[in-house]
Amino acid sequence: MIEFLSRRRRLAAGLCALLAAGLVGCGSSGAPDTETQNPALLEDATFTLTVPETTDASSAEPVLDGQGALIAYVAGPEGAETGTDAAGWRGVQAFADTFGYTAQLFTAQEDTPAARQEALRAAAESGAPMVVCHGEAMAVPVFEIQRNYPSTAYLLLDAEPHNEDYTLYETASNTHCVLYNEEQAGYLAGYAAVMEGYTALGFIGADSMPETASLANGMLQGAEAAAERQGQQVRFEMWYVGSGEATDEVTARVGSLFADGVQVVMADGGDLLTSCIAAAENNGGQVMGAGWDASSRSDLVLTSALENDSIVVQNELYSYFTQGGWGDAAGTTERMGAAQSAISLPLGSWKFRQFTTQAYQDMYTRLYEGTVRVERYPDTVTLPDCPNVALNIMN
Repeated sequence: MIEFLSRRRRLAAGLCALLAAGLVGCGSSGAPDTETQNPALLEDATFTLTVPETTDASSAEPVLDGQGALIAYVAGPEGAETGTDAAGWRGVQAFADTFGYTAQLFTAQEDTPAARQEALRAAAESGAPMVVCHGEAMAVPVFEIQRNYPSTAYLLLDAEPHNEDYTLYETASNTHCVLYNEEQAGYLAGYAAVMEGYTALGFIGADSMPETASLANGMLQGAEAAAERQGQQVRFEMWYVGSGEATDEVTARVGSLFADGVQVVMADGGDLLTSCIAAAENNGGQVMGAGWDASSRSDLVLTSALENDSIVVQNELYSYFTQGGWGDAAGTTERMGAAQSAISLPLGSWKFRQFTTQAYQDMYTRLYEGTVRVERYPDTVTLPDCPNVALNIMN
């Protein structure tokens, strides 16, 4: 265990050093200033892991050759071309191509826990030693199936395994989970919007679960930091719609926000994103996505607060396969943010004009180095102190 831990830390240190030098990853984001080497300029959509080279044999990482072994990705019924599963699947494919594995996609036939569990079962029974999946919708299916296939490893992104009524969380020793610092991603989006010159923002989430509330409150903190820097007052409308709101009702209410002067609304959720885009089209507003790059959905998507699933997947798979298992990460959860290049704004679809990529790079570097801290407020009771932002919680 001690040897595993030291090797895992060496890998992490090596990757972080390369990230700082801008030497991990390949491809061009198509955004200005991409020649500047900085972790802020890593683009999840084009990232490919490059193993650090060393002349020191004692610290050299093992050479991986998967010899065609299968790595499975299990997606929801919408597939993995776009949306929440696209980046994770892209990471599996990139890793497989680089290190000699075979990537295979398994798709749930219906939007139900039972259908997702069946897809997970098919992946395990295919002989894949590793199964990767994403999101809260996979939490119950992984909880139910993880111990049934002890020789299969599971990497669950953005969720932890639990039972249906949330009374029991349990991560088996063959499972590892990654959660994200959503508050940092929200901070970047809120900061960028206000630095761009927007003074009336909105946030729409399905509910006030900790991840959603942290994203919203991070956006609020980013807006406050930029408002203070700009010497101006900002309006912030926060609304948790609940599960009972029909899509057309959400569209109408968001439309009224745009009509009342709100300029940009972040939507946390696919259906909410659809409603907000429809409202923006009819009322002249703009939208920000959350979790994945929603720029392909509409020209009105200004940016997205990204979780860099592809970067995370490639690094986690490399760690797993070079060490021959999860080791000290078995049955545990890691929370990742800017320090691991696990969150960002997408450079390839950059639409800001006043807030330049150089200014973004500077802000991201401060997050990466820890000189700017974003506090995690996972509810709507305890909120950040934001004297330059007039907050209105619409619920």
